[in-house]
Amino acid sequence: MIGVGAAAAVGAVAVAGAEAVLQTGSPGGSTTTVTTTNTVTKTVSGSTGPGALAPTSVITLAVNGSTLTTSVDNRWSLADTLRYKFGLIGTKVGCDRGECGACAVLVNGVAMLSCIILAVAAQGKAITTIEGIGMPEKLSNIQAALVDSDGVMCGACSPGIVVQATSYLKVNPTPTDAQWRDALSGNLCRCGNWPHMIAGLTGVKA
Repeated sequence: MIGVGAAAAVGAVAVAGAEAVLQTGSPGGSTTTVTTTNTVTKTVSGSTGPGALAPTSVITLAVNGSTLTTSVDNRWSLADTLRYKFGLIGTKVGCDRGECGACAVLVNGVAMLSCIILAVAAQGKAITTIEGIGMPEKLSNIQAALVDSDGVMCGACSPGIVVQATSYLKVNPTPTDAQWRDALSGNLCRCGNWPHMIAGLTGVKA
C-alpha cells in the first residue's frame, strides 16, 4: 500500500499498545516493511481523501456590478462559486476542463473560461456573467439576434457563446461569417446549430 492508501491503513490498525506491520510496494517488486509500536493515530471521521480537510478562504468578488462575499474552498473554480455560492446558474459547466466554452464569463471585459479560474484568484477583477449581459425581460442585441434566428436550442452552450460574442464585438465590430466561426471555434454546440447562430450573429451590433 502506498500514499493515501497506506495512511488510511495506519489509521485503521495502529492503536496504543499495539504493533502494526505494513508492507509497501507492488506485487512482484521490492517490499519495505514498516513497523509501528505504541502508536496512536488520529482518525478523521466522515469523508476522507483530498477534500477531507481542505482550506477555505473568505473572498469578495465584483460580479455584475455588485460586491459579493462568501467563504469558499480554496480549490473551487470561479464557475462553481458563481453557481453554487451566488446562485448565478446562467454560467454553465460542461466539460469542467476549459474545452467546451460553456462556462465563459467576462473578466475585466474579456471572455475567459471560469471553470479553470480559481475563485480566490478572481478577487479584484470585474466579472460579468450572462445575467449581467441580458435577462429575458431585457435581452442584449446578441441574445435577441440568436433568438430571432433560432440560434438557441438546448441552451447549454448559449451563455458561453453570448459571452464570447459580446467580448469579440468589442475587438471586431463588424465580423464576417468566417470571422464569427473562427471567434467561436472554442465554443462547442452539441446540437449542431451553427448555421442558425452564425446567421443571427452576422450583422448584429454590440
